Amino acid sequence: MGVRIRTRGYGIKRAARRVAERVDDAYARVLAGLTFRTPPSSVVVVGIYRDPEPIASAARELRAGRHHVEMRLGAMGDTPRELLDDTAADHLTAGKFQNLNVLTDDMGDPDWLVIIDDDVVMPRGFLDRAIELCERLDLALAQPAQTRQSNANWPLTKRRLLTVARMTDFVEIGPVTLIRRDAMQILLPFPADLRYGWGLDFHWAQQMKDAGLRMGVIDALAVVHASRKVASTYSWDVAQEEGTAYLAGVPHLPKDVAEGDGGTRYRLVPRPTGRPSRG
Repeated sequence: MGVRIRTRGYGIKRAARRVAERVDDAYARVLAGLTFRTPPSSVVVVGIYRDPEPIASAARELRAGRHHVEMRLGAMGDTPRELLDDTAADHLTAGKFQNLNVLTDDMGDPDWLVIIDDDVVMPRGFLDRAIELCERLDLALAQPAQTRQSNANWPLTKRRLLTVARMTDFVEIGPVTLIRRDAMQILLPFPADLRYGWGLDFHWAQQMKDAGLRMGVIDALAVVHASRKVASTYSWDVAQEEGTAYLAGVPHLPKDVAEGDGGTRYRLVPRPTGRPSRG
């Protein structure tokens, strides 16, 4: 009987999540008519991939908008034909952020850097709307929320009902991260000795706080990150140990900043702040 009750309860929760996602997908249509008040930005997109999909589809989506996008992807093996024009390095064997240092080393001085995982699915028109919302909210570091069915590592990053965006004290290192030029000057290059990246986002949180720069999560542009579980391609324990050792040597905010709902919640599209359009 207990098993049946638990199974029934899980099924109800799963159905409720599906309903909430449909409600929020409909609510997110308020962004369909978003007026772009800032000029097109220069954007560099970096990411490491094993397989050509879904990252090839993500690359097409990111290039489809109004911004000037340069793709600088890195392949773990051979470069597939469909990603020849988007791949800057292949046969990469180091950790994620060590490899990202290779891709960002000579990228120039873009307005925005976007980091993407190779197993994320984005909503249509993602980049145009994400940058516009970041500019309106003066976010120097931001991420889209993850859908309720996604394999999110921290509760803060899950989509909130009937919400456009939230101000937060934490932005995760994936699956999609947007970094404005002024934040790039603080956060790059990434730690050369950190293979898995765990703990880095808590150090970012302290650095951003010290610099007086704002962070946030964009709920209306939630992404799907469900094809692989967190730490499915590496050892959870090893990554945890590395992250703990890393945080012991750097200033960082406590892990409870990744819990809860964050700070100010925007249920309507925010008006522009009047901030200059470039970091």
